[in-house]
Amino acid sequence: MSAARQVELDQRIMAVLVECTHVRDAADFGRVVEGSLRAVLPHEMMLCGIGGISRQGNHIRKILNFNYPLEYFEPLRDEEGRLDSPLMRRWRETQEPQLFQSGRDDHAFPDDWVRLFNKHDLRNTIADGVLDVGGVFSSFFIVSRIPGEIGPDHAFLLKLLTPHLHFALARVLTTVEEYQGKLCKSRKALSERQREILHWLHEGKTNWEIAKILGLSELNVKYHIDQIFLKLEVRSRAQAVAKGRALAACRA
Repeated sequence: MSAARQVELDQRIMAVLVECTHVRDAADFGRVVEGSLRAVLPHEMMLCGIGGISRQGNHIRKILNFNYPLEYFEPLRDEEGRLDSPLMRRWRETQEPQLFQSGRDDHAFPDDWVRLFNKHDLRNTIADGVLDVGGVFSSFFIVSRIPGEIGPDHAFLLKLLTPHLHFALARVLTTVEEYQGKLCKSRKALSERQREILHWLHEGKTNWEIAKILGLSELNVKYHIDQIFLKLEVRSRAQAVAKGRALAACRA
């Protein structure tokens, strides 16, 4: 790497570190993930959160989802609700960043897990986390669909950034609801109108804009959004969009 490119990378890394200190809510964290973090470690999707940790697997407690297919995790769940995968097991054993590149690293992992991984087109994945001093809870950061060839340099970057992402995430998750799992089993189906509104929520439209687009009153839009939250068992627009995307993938 040339000296100029190294300086540029160092500046991008510093931007992530500085921005992490200013994170106070999920929206702030999302801006880091989709901005300065992506500039350092390009990716299409990311999942992060916290959970209990044991030799048998991880109990996921809270998550922030950035385009990650949550249905990927359901076949990895046991009767006690624990999640486990080869990458999770290797991280628990080493507490070092774990990576997997589809097609290159298949031989080192179980065939059934590789098929599941490829089913959701996760391609290139790197994962890391921070274990608490008691060894009971950990944060986790899973970055997937990284372009090109992945290797030690990518793992080093995530290892460098993980502690800073961890402390930013810890501030954010105090306001995030518990992860329930079983996303493919929604209690109530959304109406056609609610699905329309959910689409426009995904596009980032305000209640006023949605009302104008659909020819409704803002009060009516707010009512439908409240119903969407109730049916999807979420508390925010971002959570509704993420869960709606997961449910759509389940139906596909």
